[in-house]
This record gives sequence, C-alpha cells and structure tokens, in this order.
Amino acid sequence: MTDTNVQHGLGYDETLLVPAASNVLPHMVDLKTSLGDLALNNPLAGATLNPDANATDLVLAIAQSGGLGLVAASEKIADQVAAVEAVKQSAVDLDKNPQTLTDAAGRYALGAEIWLTADVKERALALVDAGVAALFLYLNGDFNDEAAAQIKDLKAAVPTVALAVGTVEDPAVAEKLYDLGVDAVIAGRSINSKQADDIHFPFLTTVMGVAAVATPLQKAVVAQGGIHYSGDVVKALAAGADLVMVSDYLVKEEVPADAVFQIDGGLRAGMGYTGSHTVLDLKEKAQFVQITDNGLKESHPHDVEITKKAPNYVEQERD
Repeated sequence: MTDTNVQHGLGYDETLLVPAASNVLPHMVDLKTSLGDLALNNPLAGATLNPDANATDLVLAIAQSGGLGLVAASEKIADQVAAVEAVKQSAVDLDKNPQTLTDAAGRYALGAEIWLTADVKERALALVDAGVAALFLYLNGDFNDEAAAQIKDLKAAVPTVALAVGTVEDPAVAEKLYDLGVDAVIAGRSINSKQADDIHFPFLTTVMGVAAVATPLQKAVVAQGGIHYSGDVVKALAAGADLVMVSDYLVKEEVPADAVFQIDGGLRAGMGYTGSHTVLDLKEKAQFVQITDNGLKESHPHDVEITKKAPNYVEQERD
C-alpha cells in the first residue's frame, strides 16, 4: 500500500497501478486471505441486490470461487434463514471447484448481511444457528454510544463467527469499532456521508485510511463501493483491503458464475502485472500514480465498437 502523495481523496478510476518486473503468471497467484479467524481462498464477497435474482446462484458462484457469498437481509428473519439453509443444503463438488469455500462439515461456507435494528441480536443468533460463518452488520445511522453498546453485545453473543461492521469512511470510527472487538470494518461511503454519492467519491483513499488503522491491530478491511472493473478489485486490495465487495458489479449479471470467473481472471492478471504472488505482496509492493479524466479514457478501450460487453467491464459516465 503506497501513499499517493495527494491531500484530496481519490477514487479507483483516478489512479493506475504501476507495472513491475514480474515472473508471476495468473495460474501462479495465491488469492488466500482472511476475515478474523475465517480463512478464505479468494478475496471476493458479495450479495444479490436484485430482488428478482436467485440469491442462491450468486452466493454459490462466489463460494465456488473461494470467496464469501452473502445472503442479503430480508424483512422476515425466517426468510433469510431459509435462504442460508438453501445454500448449506446444496451439493458441493470439490473435483470441479477445488477452491470452493467450505465449512468443517464440508458444506458451503457463507455469510449474511444484517442491519443494526432492534431485532439484530435475534436475527444474528438465528443465522448463526443456520450455519453462517460471517455477519456483515450495517449501521442505520451515525456511530454513537448506543450503537457501540449494541455492537459489543452482538460480538459477545456470536463469538464464533467473523463480524464485519460498516459502512465507514472515517478512520477514527474504524478504530473505535476495532476496539469493540469486531473482526473487520467495511470501508466505503457511510450512510450519513457529507460527500456526494457519485463517481467522484474517494473510495480508494477511504480504504487506505481504514487500512492504516487496521494493519497495526491485525484486523481486516472490507472494501465496498466504486468497483466497476476487475482492475478496481486489484486496486482495492493494493490499497489495503482484505476482501472486496462486488455486489454492485454483479447486480445486472444474468449468470453470476460467468461474471465471478471474469473478475477472478482479471484479479489474477492484475496481480501478475504488479509482480504480486499473494494478496500481502500486492499490499506491500503496489504503487499508484494519479491520472486525469483524459488519462482514464486512454487507459480503457476507446474509438472501437464493442459488440459484446465483457462481464468484468462496465462502462461509466463521468461528469
């Protein structure tokens, strides 16, 4: 993770990774990472944002890549528990996907998203009973003493699962959350952010700021938001993330497994590009350079007719 030497925040598309001399080929890359005591084979995570999509398909696609599929929160606790159980009951084929993330019983390992509401503890306990390995807890307002007490109580109630809390953009808030015992902080645009919710939000430097707090504490960082290309996943990890949420990225994909495969390939290629054999290598070795809007345009395909869009490439409009 390298300082960009700028005072204002930067998004992923305002920087490029500097290429390095490398003999690391995509098939040689080791994508292992961790979230607390939960070991992962791939640093991808995500949940379906499309209510019409099959949540099981997306969770399985990410789990089969070795990452952490998440069951999105639903209004009724029973519905979310049922969605978790549907994944846990799915057949695992390690011959076809040897990197699949599994639990001690050989079933798919997955997580669930929850919100800091009045029934959060009841929901969390039900999901843990159903077999989730991680909980991603989202704040529904500013972080305050009441929220801190709820989070501390929740962590004590579910000590066997990884707990990630967010979304946080202030490193000082992240430090307080780590002090409460959470395993990871979800870095991105906070729910009551004063910064505009647009393409100019400084997702990259937000991850860097939280990672600067997390690293000496040996805690994890989850990057959320601003991921539009597989290259952005590489940048998020280089900035200090241990896990990257690709939910927004996958929202329009009809076949999640294809998209996840493309993202995985792009991530491996990007790590080879920087000479990084492991995620830790990428964090330690990667260097960023800032670019302009014109530089961004030149760094992507232009003046060509795209007949079929790749799943790991989403065109953006910039102001």
